[in-house]
Amino acid sequence: MKNSRTRAFTLVELSISTSIACLVGIILYVVAWNGMILYAKNTAINSAHQQARIAVMKIEDNIHRCVSVPQLVDSNRAPVTGNGPAAGIAFHRFAGGPYQVSPGNYTGNTITIICSGVLPKVNQRLNIPTHFTECFITAISGSGATRTLTLATSVGNPVNTALNGAEVNITCFTTELLTYTVVGSELRFYPSYNNANYSKLADGITTSKPFQIPVTATGAAYNRFVAAINLSTAEINSTNRGFKSANMFINSQVPYRVRLTDTQ
Repeated sequence: MKNSRTRAFTLVELSISTSIACLVGIILYVVAWNGMILYAKNTAINSAHQQARIAVMKIEDNIHRCVSVPQLVDSNRAPVTGNGPAAGIAFHRFAGGPYQVSPGNYTGNTITIICSGVLPKVNQRLNIPTHFTECFITAISGSGATRTLTLATSVGNPVNTALNGAEVNITCFTTELLTYTVVGSELRFYPSYNNANYSKLADGITTSKPFQIPVTATGAAYNRFVAAINLSTAEINSTNRGFKSANMFINSQVPYRVRLTDTQ
């Protein structure tokens, strides 16, 4: 009777097959890793861009509704001279009114008004166009329709509701100072004057001074428009993994529609 013997793999064959299996595994791992990296990178890019797009749409909406000449500011919200570029921009938006100045003669930093509808608030600015008075409100007292406003400064011109012995109606309104500024890598929105509270609209901003006022052919400030230029973003978490999202450059000129104030 003939004995049957099963032939086993040799050491060389096992080494070759193991090497091939390891090589295929490495190739599959590299392909899967690169696919995950590309997916994470595209997600980071889309997230950063979407965040910046929403922020720019909000800026454009408020600039369209502003009632003052936009003012360039630094990262501390202090006004800067020139046409930029600058870290931020500030402008006024209509808040409430018209209100009636209560009968009296006002020369100091308090004034009483008769309100209807939306009531004035602290940190808004009182505007009396007929007397070229524009002052920020620091305190409010009173009840009902009558409110006494304490202003940051005295009225520039005496506000007297009597003209040649007859009472006249003097109207006024309030505005809010809105500020957008880049601080570090954040694009921040400050909803009122002298208020440290802010909301973060976008993160990963890499352009420290994205705002400027366009100029005319002669070099004069073209204050009808305010431009948000080179607003570049990057997804900061992606950078920590060894890559950076592509930058988004926004170059848009935004017109404001009406001017109700004389000063910024």
